Amino acid sequence: MTVAFMAIAGVIAGLVLDELVARLAREPYERETGDGDEFQGEGHGPGVPALDLGSEAGTATLPALLTTRSPYRRLAVVAATAAAFAVTGWQYAGGEWHLAVVAAYAAVFIVCAATDIIAFRVPNAVTYPAIIGALALGMVTPEETRGDVIAGGLIFGGLFFMMNVLTRGGMGMGDVKLALFAGLALGLSNVVPAMMIMALAGGAVAVVLLVTRVRGRGDPIPYAPYISLGALFAMLLQGTAVAVV
Repeated sequence: MTVAFMAIAGVIAGLVLDELVARLAREPYERETGDGDEFQGEGHGPGVPALDLGSEAGTATLPALLTTRSPYRRLAVVAATAAAFAVTGWQYAGGEWHLAVVAAYAAVFIVCAATDIIAFRVPNAVTYPAIIGALALGMVTPEETRGDVIAGGLIFGGLFFMMNVLTRGGMGMGDVKLALFAGLALGLSNVVPAMMIMALAGGAVAVVLLVTRVRGRGDPIPYAPYISLGALFAMLLQGTAVAVV
């Protein structure tokens, strides 16, 4: 019963999240310059063109996933949300508090992955509240869990911050913030498997994209989907810092 309820809730939540994804991904294209969020060049390193202002009206050209292919985007977001919520209901049945926390975390990862795929953007409007929420939840748990929360955030977020420094912004700060949130949400005990899944998935897809020439060496590759994938797998299979399977 819990699985079915969460799956239905996931469909409803997925429709809401899809609208949020569309709005967040479209926002930079509706103005000439960004407002500090991680979009295109700022979020994924130098050399990435800002907005494509090639249309006759002088407005930015929207990606297909925001226009002609939006039904496919909506289907993908709703399906991913329903699946994540259903697995959450299966793994965390009997604990309403845990269900709510894990479902909220899953929603953050789905939104950030989708906006990064569509617009190379990991929105501050999502990551900042998520970081604060995960940190706050971690601090109201038993004392032995607090250190686990902080360590997870420092390791995952710190790794991406080092990559940002070493690549001179090639790895965007949006990815750093999402990794920080993932580390705080998962805690040290669950963050290592998430990082392994992220690295394997990201590396495999990057190789395929380069070999098939879908992406060149200098082209941006959104990394939020792989952070989110690793975090979701670890969270749904092992638990979070405050909700254990």
